[in-house]
Amino acid sequence: MRFYNFFLLSLFLAVSLSSCSQDTESTNVNWKDLENETPEWFKDAKFGIYFHWGVYTVPAYHSEWYSRSMYFPGSKANEHHLGHYGPLDEFGYKDFVPMFKAERFDPDAWAELFVKAGARFAGPVAEHADGFSMWDSEVNSWNAKDRGPEIDVVDAMEKAIRQHDLKFITTFHHQWHWGWYPTHKDPDSVDAADPAYSELYGPEVSEAAWRHEDDAARPDEAFSRLWADKVHEVIEGYDPDMIYFDTRMGHIDEPFREEIVRHFRENNSERGMKGQGVILHKFDDLPAEVSVRNHEKSRMNRLGEQVWQTEEPITTFSWCYTQDMELRPARDILHSLVDIVSKNGVYLLNISPKSDGTIPQDQQDILLSIGQWLDRYGEAVYGTRPWYRYGEGPRYDAETSEEESDEEYHELSYTAEDVRYTTKGNTIYAILLGQPGEKELQLQAFSQNSQPVKVTNVHLIGSDETLAWSDSEDGLNVTLPAEVPANMATVLKIETGDG
Repeated sequence: MRFYNFFLLSLFLAVSLSSCSQDTESTNVNWKDLENETPEWFKDAKFGIYFHWGVYTVPAYHSEWYSRSMYFPGSKANEHHLGHYGPLDEFGYKDFVPMFKAERFDPDAWAELFVKAGARFAGPVAEHADGFSMWDSEVNSWNAKDRGPEIDVVDAMEKAIRQHDLKFITTFHHQWHWGWYPTHKDPDSVDAADPAYSELYGPEVSEAAWRHEDDAARPDEAFSRLWADKVHEVIEGYDPDMIYFDTRMGHIDEPFREEIVRHFRENNSERGMKGQGVILHKFDDLPAEVSVRNHEKSRMNRLGEQVWQTEEPITTFSWCYTQDMELRPARDILHSLVDIVSKNGVYLLNISPKSDGTIPQDQQDILLSIGQWLDRYGEAVYGTRPWYRYGEGPRYDAETSEEESDEEYHELSYTAEDVRYTTKGNTIYAILLGQPGEKELQLQAFSQNSQPVKVTNVHLIGSDETLAWSDSEDGLNVTLPAEVPANMATVLKIETGDG
């Protein structure tokens, strides 16, 4: 990797060591000078792709949590492991590392696929909770450059993604590493408790910490320091445009979190990209003023005042490749994207490559289907902003009648009666989430009692036929042509003028 800036790291170290209380609420970190407006490019991008790919794809069983679940007696992963690989003191997670060879990995082909899918940013999971870094790390010898495939995956993807003019994202999940493995157990029974492998498996923690109990001790200073150093390496070495932190970042002492945000901002400035970087967090792990809220497998059920992001997997369960994985239809994924964009959100889709470095064809087909739709109808998505209301139809009515909450679970189904709105300049896009069966439509969001607007023309994108339309007090009435192009979603382009 490009050489790590130890001088800068030492400055961060001096600052952070002055305040490392386990109680993050008791620290006096001042976030105000790190406040940052969400950049316009991110608001315009709307769609990104990342991937869970690492050692956990070798067993390809159950989920990316295999590295943890395999050590829980009686779990499905544990029973599978014992049956296929033997006792945990003889074959542990470390023994999968040499089997992770990535012999068919082609970063340029991956980046080209992401472009064809319509993504505007993309990148890897830099480190999952398993303790294995996907870059050439100087603070962790258990990394993809020194072991396993002997490839600096983050570097390879960064180069390929930038060559295809996409923004580059790296994601971090290693705050989960504290208590991920049963390091409290007898090393004669599980390899994870052997101090010889503590760099991979983490420090010795209590059983309560391993079980993620609420009252268990949180990460100590040494763990937090290493956690931060890993992120520093990626920021300094690969210049990501976006960094994302999975849940439990709030377990890390606040000075270390502030240190990371400050380093990322300074790195952006040094690259001539001041204020253009995006930091993504979950829950309350970072202040809203310095980052963008990310929702996992869920989304807001209302129009967001500030831009936000949802991440979803291409599968119905696991985030990584498994042998029995079930994929979500391209239609459902596209509808999620459109619904999220209409609510002032950005959509991040996770895909699941195999351990050999191939992206299975069925996943490629889904991505290409989404990309084909976006290639034809993307003007209703990219660069748009939300309207005064995000939609109408059965799902909208259900959401607006519910008690106010921030999010809904991600696997929702829609019909052509569900309409989502986006805007761009004097144009309003009405996106029907399906192919309408009825030829006479009334878009009630245009009711003169709700939103007086002067419509000047209505087009059906993908059709050359002239549409008949009229305004009424109850809404905009549109007559569709006899033949509506079959598609996953139908788009009306509504041009407006001064009211």
